[in-house]
Amino acid sequence: MSEDEAIGRPVTAGTTSDGDKAPADETYQQRVHKQMRREIVEADQEWMRKQKLLDHLWEQKLAEAEPDDQYFVGGFQEFHSHTPSFHKARRDRDWRVR
Repeated sequence: MSEDEAIGRPVTAGTTSDGDKAPADETYQQRVHKQMRREIVEADQEWMRKQKLLDHLWEQKLAEAEPDDQYFVGGFQEFHSHTPSFHKARRDRDWRVR
C-alpha cells in the first residue's frame, strides 16, 4: 500500500507525489531537476529573502541573550571558564592537564 492509498488520495498511473502529471518517459534525474528549479524559484522570491533576513537577525538576537559565565568579584568582572580551579573534575576544561 502506497502513501497515497494510505491517506485516501486517488492513485493514478503517471502521477507524481505533488499531483503533477509525469510523462512515462520522465527519468528520476529530470524529476529531481524539476523540483530543484521549483525550489530555486521559490527561494528567489522577495518574501523569502526578507524571511531569511528576519531569521538571521532573530538568531543573532537569541545568541546575544545567552547567559554567559561572567561574575563580579569586588567590582571586577571574572569568567568561570577562565578561572582555574584547584578541584579538578571531569567537567572542568583543565581535566587531565599537567
